Amino acid sequence: MFKRPPLEALVWLGGLLTLAFTEINSSHFSICPLAATGWDFCPGCGLGESVALFFRGRLIESIEAHPFGPFAVFVLSFRIVNLTKHYLNYYGKSY
Repeated sequence: MFKRPPLEALVWLGGLLTLAFTEINSSHFSICPLAATGWDFCPGCGLGESVALFFRGRLIESIEAHPFGPFAVFVLSFRIVNLTKHYLNYYGKSY
């Protein structure tokens, strides 16, 4: 019996793939509520750009854009692998 893969893993994978293949552009539309209200500092701004730069092998620029960008890639990749392994272990068994 085929069960649907874990939605969370598909969402994280889709997000990482989108950032991996997105054109890096410094002038972009932002939905950041802090930036919209005029704050100069936002702890999350630059994270997507950092991940995109990381996928292009530009590690120093990635860390400069946001220090947690490479860490986020590893954490999300680990989560995707764990969810997929759990899915395969649970639904891969034949009864």
